[in-house]
Amino acid sequence: MIEPKREWKTFESIEEELEKLREWHLISPKATEVKAFYYKGGYTDKHAQCKVAGYVDDNEIVLYVDGKLHSIHPDYFLDMQKKDFSLYASSEELQLDENKKEIKPDKSKNNKKVEKKERLILVDIETPYSFSPKDGIREVAATVIEDYEIIDNLHLAIINDEEEYKKGYGSGLENIEENEALREEFKKFILKYKCPLVAHNASFDKSFLAYWNWVDKDQVFYCSMNTIKKLEKLDSYKLKDLLKHYNIKDTQEHTAMQDVLDLLELLKAVKPKKWSKLGSSAEIKEKRSYIFNKEEREENKARLELAKENIIEDILNGKNIVFTGETVKSRVELSELAIRYGGNVKSGVSKKTNILVVGDNPGSKLSKAKELGIEVLTEDEFLALLEKRTEL
Repeated sequence: MIEPKREWKTFESIEEELEKLREWHLISPKATEVKAFYYKGGYTDKHAQCKVAGYVDDNEIVLYVDGKLHSIHPDYFLDMQKKDFSLYASSEELQLDENKKEIKPDKSKNNKKVEKKERLILVDIETPYSFSPKDGIREVAATVIEDYEIIDNLHLAIINDEEEYKKGYGSGLENIEENEALREEFKKFILKYKCPLVAHNASFDKSFLAYWNWVDKDQVFYCSMNTIKKLEKLDSYKLKDLLKHYNIKDTQEHTAMQDVLDLLELLKAVKPKKWSKLGSSAEIKEKRSYIFNKEEREENKARLELAKENIIEDILNGKNIVFTGETVKSRVELSELAIRYGGNVKSGVSKKTNILVVGDNPGSKLSKAKELGIEVLTEDEFLALLEKRTEL
């Protein structure tokens, strides 16, 4: 790929993006939406959907092609759209009207049934090494896919140090959670496509985005981690380990856009037929149903007994811990952690409860804990507590 050698900038708003695309004649003068573009050149072995990511000037625009940046003259890019458009129009049965430079439906084929395609938005964020939403957001990436093909990308970050940024985990970036322009750009992006968001650790990403009002609390999120848990029993469901398990790659960069693209490759390998939705009653019921499975109940009991014999550090000092709601880690995994760090796991909230750890849809235990003045932590805050205390 010919990467941009000069400093380039992203569009500051949807309005600016539309205005520049009109100037380059990539969309019609009356267009109000950004369409999918296509790239065909010496750097891909097939026609690839892409997005205009930004520009240097009117002689050099910057594209996202297969997750990489590519620099090209807008006229050359326009020629690609004209020459090869027919290859992509078959599913919609469209025609290119050369006089108006607009895409029109072919009315002669309106009676042909078009199969509905699944559309999703893959999302990833990077935070300042934090599990707590109040510490903010440093990077947000979103990729719209349709039947596992990219149709649009959005990358939001303010990079202060390129070398630090390459280290991942939000390094070299400014906090952007209160950047109104970026927040509105993200909101417009997801509103434009109106489809579910998918994140690998969805409760983590949603907690940060909802806390800072980047998404509504009722935004539909699918969790790819929980989805894969239902398909296959593995030792780890971290993105890095799943990429290795499915022979995709051995490393993970921990930058938002690359993690989104890696997640896409993972989903192409798995191709789930049914998604695990955050907060769905069906999922909650399924998580609770293990109680009635005698074999699994005995296995979990044995795991907790073994945890008592493998104390890592007594940092919870015998505090009584109760878990409630839908969590990313399973109840037995969280209980093991509590025990191995010196806590006692209880099933119900009482005056003797010291900490209540809550997930989504916590129910009556949360109300009772608040009445009794018991400390309440989210799953991420509980894990961060153990992590911070261990580092001391």
